[in-house]
Amino acid sequence: MTLLFVTRNLIKRPFLNIIKIIGLGMALCATLVIVLFLKNELSFDNFHPKSDRIYRFTVTDPAQFEGKHFARVFNPQYVPQMAEYFPEIENYVRLVPVLGGVVKLNERFISVDQAFQTDSTFFDIFNPGLLVGNPAHILDNPGSMVVSETFAKKVFGDLDPLGQVVTLPDGQYYNTSVDFVINGIMRDFPPNSHFHPEFIVSTQDKGELDRFAWTYFLLTENSSKNNILSGFKNFYSEHINQEAKERDIQAHLQNVSDIHLHSNKLREIEINSDISIVYTLSIAVIILLLIALINYANLNIGMAAYNQRYIYISKVLGSSNWMNLKYFLIEGIIITITSISFCGLLAMSANFVIQKHFSINLFVGNLMTIIGVVGIFNLLSILSGCLQPLRQMIINLTSPLDFRKNPIPGRKGISKSLIVLQYAISISLIVAVIVIHRQTSYALGRSMGVEDNNMVVFNNVHTDVQNKFEVFKAGLLRFNSIQSISAMLEPPGGEANDRFEFTMEGNSKDETGNGNNTIVVFPCDYSLPQVFNLNFLSGNDFSEKNIDSEGAGEYIINESALKLLNHINPQDIIGKEFGLISNIEGVQIPKGTIIGVVKDFHLSSIKKEIEPMVLFKQESLWLLNFVVSFKPGMQTEAMNDLENVWTEMFSEHEFQYEYVSSMYKSVYKTEILQANLLSVFTFVALFICSTGLLGMAMLAIRRRTKEIGLRKISGATIGEIVTMLYWDFIKWIVLSFLIAIPFAYLAMDKWLENFVYKTGLNWWIFPLAGAFALISALITVSIQAWKAASRNPVETLRYE
Repeated sequence: MTLLFVTRNLIKRPFLNIIKIIGLGMALCATLVIVLFLKNELSFDNFHPKSDRIYRFTVTDPAQFEGKHFARVFNPQYVPQMAEYFPEIENYVRLVPVLGGVVKLNERFISVDQAFQTDSTFFDIFNPGLLVGNPAHILDNPGSMVVSETFAKKVFGDLDPLGQVVTLPDGQYYNTSVDFVINGIMRDFPPNSHFHPEFIVSTQDKGELDRFAWTYFLLTENSSKNNILSGFKNFYSEHINQEAKERDIQAHLQNVSDIHLHSNKLREIEINSDISIVYTLSIAVIILLLIALINYANLNIGMAAYNQRYIYISKVLGSSNWMNLKYFLIEGIIITITSISFCGLLAMSANFVIQKHFSINLFVGNLMTIIGVVGIFNLLSILSGCLQPLRQMIINLTSPLDFRKNPIPGRKGISKSLIVLQYAISISLIVAVIVIHRQTSYALGRSMGVEDNNMVVFNNVHTDVQNKFEVFKAGLLRFNSIQSISAMLEPPGGEANDRFEFTMEGNSKDETGNGNNTIVVFPCDYSLPQVFNLNFLSGNDFSEKNIDSEGAGEYIINESALKLLNHINPQDIIGKEFGLISNIEGVQIPKGTIIGVVKDFHLSSIKKEIEPMVLFKQESLWLLNFVVSFKPGMQTEAMNDLENVWTEMFSEHEFQYEYVSSMYKSVYKTEILQANLLSVFTFVALFICSTGLLGMAMLAIRRRTKEIGLRKISGATIGEIVTMLYWDFIKWIVLSFLIAIPFAYLAMDKWLENFVYKTGLNWWIFPLAGAFALISALITVSIQAWKAASRNPVETLRYE
């Protein structure tokens, strides 16, 4: 019988009950997605059985690279000695990236995104799981290769890859080609890993491991990293370089599970996230949970009058408190079960979008977490929906005679306080969303070549392709769809860290040791300034040739380099003699003059300060990245023409490219994800706040039913009554705005400190956020206010 009454009452008021279901479903979906996302972020690299003992080793040295902190170690040939010197080091492994971007199989070049030459100890430290092979000895023999499951399927399909010979071809990075034999297949490193190799190989030449290498130590059980950190300088001075005693050389050890959220060093293996997003979303999910539960309770209290008659009659007929509690429990269970179904549809859609854009499947392996979140959320929902209304009704229905005197359960200051708190939070969130979206748009807008989304990059091409760049360029420019082509050392979004010493007319060598004798070098094709529309402050663009003779070299510097070279006026430095001192054996760069000064441009993230840089032309050497732009509206034709020329010239190489806009979106992946999640969260929070305000409006208007009737009889217009009712709520939103602004300002000012270049907190952001919250509140109240103001006063007074 109780179920029948509950079902009937739910059907009688579909609008309000649907709002309850939608509010709870959206809150549960947002909570579930955020919790699963946070679990993924916090679980990075924990899948390794020895993760608590794995530490990444890095070094900072003022004498090298101006003391900058790189994620990999320069010339780590001393690492085996360290393992013998420090008893705390149980084992070590060095990861040297496989360069060139390709490997060769049966005269076919295969693109490689990430692969490493490594020590034979790799599987003693990292353990993705081997499908084929013995991890203890699989890398013992030089030239042994272990491929990932995905790479094996991509290259060999259903064929057995074991025993196949894969060649690392000669080229810009390797003097001779090197063969490797596939001896094993490993599982793909999971998404929550800070690196994802397609294959690893034991080196044929141990000298290869003396290159720049990401270096990891496995510490012994219960040992302390502090002994290594404090003793490193002495070790380095005794075994490597005695002069290190005079320098502030320092070792750093970072646990592997901390890298993803706590590392933003130069030359990270992959782009990491940031702990700030965890803090932000953790606070967000707690706020969302509180808002959802409070507003569900508010709505139930607002609708309590509809159930008053049923409760009153039940009491008169002798029903117990348990029977009345049973009514609310059943109603809450029906509402929450329905909201779970609605949440399921939303969550699947959200997971699909996240998986598509961020390659994260939040549902895989998280069944118990999902059950736990859904169970706890709905238990709290049922409790918040039935305990408070029941308490109010028990108080009001202690005596049946009180029914006519006080038929509607009420609240006093607490409702208004909760509304103020909820809207203050919502306004703060709206400010955060606006600021983060503006900063992200600013970052993408300042990036090279993203204005029209009509530019693609062939990243890290092989030397065979580099050597034919001029022919490739000429072949493409024959087509009307192609606008321009250039080539450069680093790809858009990459890091330009290579530095050379230089000489310049009138510039004396800096003897202070502050690093003012080196400058970042950026070799490129002559058309790069034109392709990326660099803004010239003075001078001219490169001449249309890539070969310069000694004494006639052409150099273009940026604004930061102008300051480094002790000049203020860009015109004054044009024509100054300039030369680069190559630190690479056999490579000479012709001396010449500075022909132009360009405005600073953002090759990398705007979180990093732009460094003094010099651009110079090269024919093929170091031109690793080809950039092709096509004319607006001709994308399809351009890509067809591009593929035809590529296939004709480089048939043995894969036709693989990436849009410049996508490359920069990868650079700002964390900020974009944070902005998107926070936007969804803000919308959900604002919707839930509005449903709570709707419940409060129902209560307030019902209480003033008699007053509204008397005002209408006295001549008040509908507009005057609506305005009166509006003001009751506007004043609380205004109060919320005043409370929110200082907190929102401080929080977003702190967040913007992560960026060297930023938009700033414009004044109009805050009233815009307040106006948005106010409009949403007025829309919510309007329906109830208009109904009350339009009601016949005779019916109103008869009701009273």
